[in-house]
Amino acid sequence: MKQSVGLVVLQIIGIILGFVSVFVIAGDLPASVYAVLGIYNVISSTILVFSNTGIETNAIRNILNWLEKGELALIKKTVTQAIFYRTILSAIISLLLLIYCFYISKYKFSDKYLNLFIFMSFASIFRGTNDSIVLLLRAFNNYLAAAFITYSINVFGKIIALILFFYFGFFAYVSFIIVLPLLITVLVLYKLKDYISFDQVIGVNFFMDSMKSNKAFSLSSYISFVFNNLDQMIVSIFMKNDIIGSFTLAKNFFDIGKVFVENIFDPMIQNLVKYKENIKLLQKKIIRINKIKNILFILAIIIFFVFVGYLQNLIVLFNLENYKYLNIFLLIVYLSQIAHVLMKVKYNYIALFFPPKYYFILTLLYSILNIIPMIIILIFQVKFIFVSVLFANLVMILITNHLFKSEKLRLDL
Repeated sequence: MKQSVGLVVLQIIGIILGFVSVFVIAGDLPASVYAVLGIYNVISSTILVFSNTGIETNAIRNILNWLEKGELALIKKTVTQAIFYRTILSAIISLLLLIYCFYISKYKFSDKYLNLFIFMSFASIFRGTNDSIVLLLRAFNNYLAAAFITYSINVFGKIIALILFFYFGFFAYVSFIIVLPLLITVLVLYKLKDYISFDQVIGVNFFMDSMKSNKAFSLSSYISFVFNNLDQMIVSIFMKNDIIGSFTLAKNFFDIGKVFVENIFDPMIQNLVKYKENIKLLQKKIIRINKIKNILFILAIIIFFVFVGYLQNLIVLFNLENYKYLNIFLLIVYLSQIAHVLMKVKYNYIALFFPPKYYFILTLLYSILNIIPMIIILIFQVKFIFVSVLFANLVMILITNHLFKSEKLRLDL
């Protein structure tokens, strides 16, 4: 609970700085140029997703329990494998993404920015390593350190980048954002130094054994690419640059809200892992978390009406009138986050405590519920593309409720 309070304080600061950074940059650029950031989002997110081995998810489900039992050798093996394999896979995927870089440069930007896109691809290797470290810190329930790393890159780093933008221009801003994960990764490795040991890590057999034992989690990560990132990739390939720019701006707004919700509930639910063998105590604590969810939902509804009333004024204030469909994008994104709040607690509990097959099934269903409406909407009316996320979240509320009613491990929430 204390971590969640600390995260909320950090997020309030971060959200203010993040919004200023995002909207000031966007308001000073044509949507077609801001689209360059959308390409970086595609490259970095693709590496983040497909470098995932599932080891971090296994760690999140078990490390607190292993600490209670004193199984330090198992923890060291898991932490080292997660970081090492993630870095190697990120490097391989970055090479494959060069095809995308060449395509986007040639057909979307008239042969411009190729060197920048290639730089994005190679630098994103360290986004993979950094993400592995963040997830491992969460596994130790050190959400404040994990959040500080995330905000150092996504928020506070962008403030420095914003200063560079005012003095040196847009590409100084982009270059700093690309390089920052490397700098942060070097610093944060120190946090896990006591749990890094290369015994039983390097070697094809060790890698294959690890992938086999964590395949449900890694496959879930790959499938999650659909509902988290595929929309950005499809938009970048098939839409005009001004739509790419508007979509990227709304997606940044979406990500800020998503992280806000996750940083409230993830540490509280993660902390329950230490009680996984005490169902009665687990039930009391999850009911308390559910009450917090209900309060946040009511607040989100109240804020929504204020948001609707002042949205157009905010768009004018930040000089964003040239971003096509932005008002519709932002309204739907906000509604999808309200649905995310209602889904979050039960979804996380299922992911952490139910057998791994349930996590895989949830991820698969979530992806299908997102991708099918998204494709239909893109064909007929692109301005409603974020409806696919809202639809998926609403249906997932029903699905997670159903799993709780039918599963023996359910809690009567």
